[in-house]
Amino acid sequence: MSNLAALVVDEKITDILSHYPAHPHQKAFASDLLRQKLAAYVLSRLPALYTTLDERQACSMHSPGGCYTAEQHSQMAQLIHRGIQHLLAQPPAGVSQVRETAMAPSSWFG
Repeated sequence: MSNLAALVVDEKITDILSHYPAHPHQKAFASDLLRQKLAAYVLSRLPALYTTLDERQACSMHSPGGCYTAEQHSQMAQLIHRGIQHLLAQPPAGVSQVRETAMAPSSWFG
């Protein structure tokens, strides 16, 4: 058994990101970590589709996109767009901690 959603989401992420500007979108998601976060964001909001595969079916490992309806493909695309915006809106890890430490009053003065 394979989770076909992961294969389809990965393909869709690649396709959708190709329509975004290189900076900051494509550059940011060239990072494996951020791309994995985007895939996790989308997959956690989709029902998993597990199936046993038969080479005669339209739904196969070679064309997993055929396993989903047009509505499901649209839902995936919407989630990818939302995930891109959500992840790019978050400050990089550690930035808020550095700012808070830098802005804290020094104990030397009082």
